[in-house]
Amino acid sequence: WQDLYWQGWEALRFDRFYGAFGGEMPISYDAVSRYCADNNISGQDFATFRTLFAVLDDEWLLHVAEKMKRKPPK
Repeated sequence: WQDLYWQGWEALRFDRFYGAFGGEMPISYDAVSRYCADNNISGQDFATFRTLFAVLDDEWLLHVAEKMKRKPPK
C-alpha cells in the first residue's frame, strides 16, 4: 500500500525550493495537487495522500537538517 506514496515522493522530491545556502523547503501544495490530479487521486484519497506525503517529506527535511549540522564548515 505504501508504494503509491513512495512513488509520489520519488517523482516530486526535487520539486522544491532550494535556498542559496543549501536549505530545502517542503514540496509545495501545488506540486502535490498537480501530481494527484495527473494520477487520478482525489477526494479522501487526496487528503490521505497529502497527509502521508507530508510525513515523508518532513522526515526527509529533518534528515537533511541533521546532515547539515554534522557537515564541517568550509
